[in-house]
Amino acid sequence: MDVYEEEKILARYWNLVEKFRGKKGIGMGDIRAYVSACVDLEVIESGIKKSDDLINILQYVIKGFPKNDVSNSYKNVLKQWEDADKGILTDYSRKYKGKNILIDDKLKNNGYNSISLFSGSFGLDLGFEYAGFSTKLALDIDLASEKIITANRPAVPFILDDVKNVSTDKILETAGIDKGELDVLTGGPPCQPFSTAGKREGLNDPRASPLEEYIRVINEAQPKIFVMEEVTGLLNARLKHVAIKDRGGRELQPEEEKGSVWKVILDELHKTGYKIRYEVLNAADFGTPQKRLRVILVGVRPDIKVEIPLLPTQTHKKPNLSSLKPLKPWIPLLDSIMGIELGEYQSISPKCARYMPYVPPGGNWRQIPEKLQKEAMNKAYEAGGGKMGFYRRLCWFEQSPTLVTGPTMKSTMMIHPWEERPLSVNEYKAIQGFPLEWELPGSVTNKYRKVGEAVPPNLSFAIARRVRDILEVGE
Repeated sequence: MDVYEEEKILARYWNLVEKFRGKKGIGMGDIRAYVSACVDLEVIESGIKKSDDLINILQYVIKGFPKNDVSNSYKNVLKQWEDADKGILTDYSRKYKGKNILIDDKLKNNGYNSISLFSGSFGLDLGFEYAGFSTKLALDIDLASEKIITANRPAVPFILDDVKNVSTDKILETAGIDKGELDVLTGGPPCQPFSTAGKREGLNDPRASPLEEYIRVINEAQPKIFVMEEVTGLLNARLKHVAIKDRGGRELQPEEEKGSVWKVILDELHKTGYKIRYEVLNAADFGTPQKRLRVILVGVRPDIKVEIPLLPTQTHKKPNLSSLKPLKPWIPLLDSIMGIELGEYQSISPKCARYMPYVPPGGNWRQIPEKLQKEAMNKAYEAGGGKMGFYRRLCWFEQSPTLVTGPTMKSTMMIHPWEERPLSVNEYKAIQGFPLEWELPGSVTNKYRKVGEAVPPNLSFAIARRVRDILEVGE
């Protein structure tokens, strides 16, 4: 199917779902489950011969969506779906392969080099490699990181240690690079000290040392550019916790203000003298089949001839959003995990196995019959919030939510659209944008964790191409 025809159909899907935003009774999540259940029933009855057929069936379902009395139709469809023999869906999910979303426009080696700190699973650096950069050194305190990188990139020197124990001279010497000659320093230094409770001393807190050490290496190695990745929670975090009851009742101190953590981080980074710019980027906007927001910060050395270090512009968009640029549509799960080699996965708990058969793709605990919901949810049933991650089954026509460190955690479940199991490790790789042959030594639990924590290579590839542009212009 032509990509633009698929986009039109997916746009109609999103428009339909979003009509129910904020509505009482049947909401957006319920319509996701309703539409997907209708699609499943059509597949069971008529069959499919390729993955694209699902998009055609989706179009048929949307055209037949009831104009009135959605509530009764919804209940009837869920009951039909629950009673249907869905075994054939598993066969289809493994037989028909979706589109390949891995980066296929890799650039040749450009002579630029990089050093990776807090390397993790090499996701940030893999994107730079695809853009033609050569990683001269990786460093991480986690033994799992060493095993992953040495298994996949044995030629890259690896230092297994806390960066605070490693001098910048040793880092540069091991990489074979002189001070000032490093093109890019990459890393996502953890910022754990900025939680929301207890005494905090900003960057003087010992647990802030990863960020301090990253800044130390910047100052001492003088890379032309550094790239830092962080979670979005840092943007609103407070240096000092304030009880909710006090937030509107008195004037807050500077360290109690929302965003005080990020202000400290920026102040410290600006002290390096580098020209700095940051943005929140969504991995889905750069060809990753996953909604994953991350803060990306780029610093450019003062002598590099660019005024403001611009970040990459998006290449993909939500299908129902207009754009002045010819952007590709967001990539749905259908095009990323359908038909890939299953590989390893965790089993779901007996309790999860008992209730998931009530939940269609796109649904969650709300599709479990009301008489069973309290038993299924336990204490969470009385808790506030939407609780949309409980008993969550993913939808073929949307992107994955942000991958977490394990797909079976009860509040952030990642259950396969058509199978009674969580996403597999291979599906985690595909959603993140890692090659399926990317080796992950260790237990299945650890494999999920290391892939789930990584920067999607599709996103880092876009960042790396922008960095390459800056280097080429600035020379």
